[in-house]
Amino acid sequence: MKIDILTLFPKMFNGFKEESIIKRAINDKKVEINTINFREFATNKHKKVDDTPYGGGSGMVLMCQPIFDAVDSIKKENSKVILLSPQGKTFNQKKAYELSKEEHLIFVCGHYEGFDERVKTICDEEISIGDFVLTGGELPAMVICDSVVRLIKGVIDDESSKNESFNDNLLDYPTYTKPRNYKGMKVPEVLLSGNHEKINKWRKEKRLKITGEKRPDLLKNKVKIDKTGIKENKNRIYIDDIKDIKVTEVKPVKKTGVYKAFRNDDIRAITVLNPRLIRGYKLKGKNNQKSVNKILIVKKEFITKIAMKNVRKKIDILNYRFNLVLSNEEDDEGTSRVLGEAEMLKQMIINTYASYLGSENLDKIIKNINYLINEFVKARTFQNQFLSKPKEEQRRR
Repeated sequence: MKIDILTLFPKMFNGFKEESIIKRAINDKKVEINTINFREFATNKHKKVDDTPYGGGSGMVLMCQPIFDAVDSIKKENSKVILLSPQGKTFNQKKAYELSKEEHLIFVCGHYEGFDERVKTICDEEISIGDFVLTGGELPAMVICDSVVRLIKGVIDDESSKNESFNDNLLDYPTYTKPRNYKGMKVPEVLLSGNHEKINKWRKEKRLKITGEKRPDLLKNKVKIDKTGIKENKNRIYIDDIKDIKVTEVKPVKKTGVYKAFRNDDIRAITVLNPRLIRGYKLKGKNNQKSVNKILIVKKEFITKIAMKNVRKKIDILNYRFNLVLSNEEDDEGTSRVLGEAEMLKQMIINTYASYLGSENLDKIIKNINYLINEFVKARTFQNQFLSKPKEEQRRR
């Protein structure tokens, strides 16, 4: 693979190219990385590459001519030109795999207040590394190059890359090394057992658990499930480590609310996307087939019920906090603090629980919190007015 990076600051890449895996890949001729200062392509007397924006505004904008000419000088039929921009699609492991299959990548690093919009016409794609602003595209170029180069065949061991985070939409499992016991923290016994079947099973379970706790969003697209009897995607159910399989039937057992799964021979485990919502609830699947070792099927109504229970607890705590502040008449800092907590609680409920509660329940909850806030403010205002009166008048009351 060949990578050309168009930048105004080529020296920033010196250390990047001369250390670790990138250096080894270059020495082994797995990749060729060149930095090109597109200032050298400026045709004006002072090698100027930026100018003031039409329509006014702060900052300077990179001009078309130097970038167009720099790209034209190196672009070939197999080249893919990438503009590093906060407006681009967010870079991820899937995109890294896609780019690792390309023969020639050209990265265009911005600076100042951005590019002339017409620069985008010579680029095949815009990529961002996240929703934040940097001084230039050099660091994103390094991040993407590092992620892509290590996926080129022969750069690192195939087995290492196969088990990395984000493969199969899962984070990596925990790893340990010597000593076995460090400050009371012991290496899990299963890793010392020498039983590779048990070790692989433990690692798979840990990957699922860690991903569910830290990045449940990664599990949305893991596997599509058909004929589960649960129609909406919002139930967020996925199947562990199985491809292209179907649950043949899911139905309640009598009136207990417990669900029983009838399955084909491929299914081994069913679990919930977001285990944090049901923490503290232990469910047992009633299934006659012994080969099914773990069943957890949650319908929408149950998720809503658990979400409502969790939210009510948080509102009860907020109400307690309001009463605690009211009991201390002179705690002005507590007033602003608890009002801030109330606003944070509303935002958290909207961000975390909205899809589980439904619009009707969410509206009721937000109205309830707003009512508590208004009542607290009224009570606090009355307290302050009362305290401001002369002590004799306070005693008469």
